[in-house]
Amino acid sequence: MFDESRFQAALAQPRLRQPLPKYLPGNRAGARVPVLDEDALNAMTAQWFVDLDRKVAHYAGFGVDIAWVVEWAKKYWWSWLMRDMSLNDELYTQDLRYKDPTTFGRIIVGQEEFLKYNFSFFDAIPDWRYDPLPGEIYIDLTPEGETRIVIRYIGSGHFDGALRFYPYDESAPVLKGVGTFVQCTAVDRYHFNADGLMYEGETLFDLLDATQSAGIVPSGDSWQLRALMKASYVPSMLRDIRRLRR
Repeated sequence: MFDESRFQAALAQPRLRQPLPKYLPGNRAGARVPVLDEDALNAMTAQWFVDLDRKVAHYAGFGVDIAWVVEWAKKYWWSWLMRDMSLNDELYTQDLRYKDPTTFGRIIVGQEEFLKYNFSFFDAIPDWRYDPLPGEIYIDLTPEGETRIVIRYIGSGHFDGALRFYPYDESAPVLKGVGTFVQCTAVDRYHFNADGLMYEGETLFDLLDATQSAGIVPSGDSWQLRALMKASYVPSMLRDIRRLRR
């Protein structure tokens, strides 16, 4: 039985491998970005749920009851932090449809495929944790009874392993980490049916930002990145050659 004590215990449990750097490493330009430690992340998550309670109470003042969203969000956050999938049937439909930059435009279908996708990140970043940003939740209610939610959050952890892209198995393209500590923002979109189960979702993040922050892709002013970008000339060169042969 899920209750508040399990949520609070998960919130208090350390996740990130220590010590953390003072500033984010990586190859992004601009000012040095301070790392948010676990105390800051936990405080941020706790505040986000306070904000969510206030938003739910605001809707209740107009006669709209979406109190179930709070319990769903706590179960969802808890399941990923604890790597415990025992509550999945209380969170998702069996035929859940989901999309992510790592799917290369495909839509993954079903809870099993959804878990494979998520655990590809945990395999690559063993201490990976998600923390929602206070104030960054947007709720939309449709006349048909659907609830739609958009959340902006931070993912934190050490990119030690290999991140598999679609289809998230041995045949998948792989992005190899170099052990860098990363903190990257992302945005999730969730659609719920009238029973309060997520049936559709999508994660959006800047893949170039993430890979440069992880120290995998070179910085924007490096000769290495400029050389990589030259590869984009190849398709147009081949097109021009085909035109000349006609």
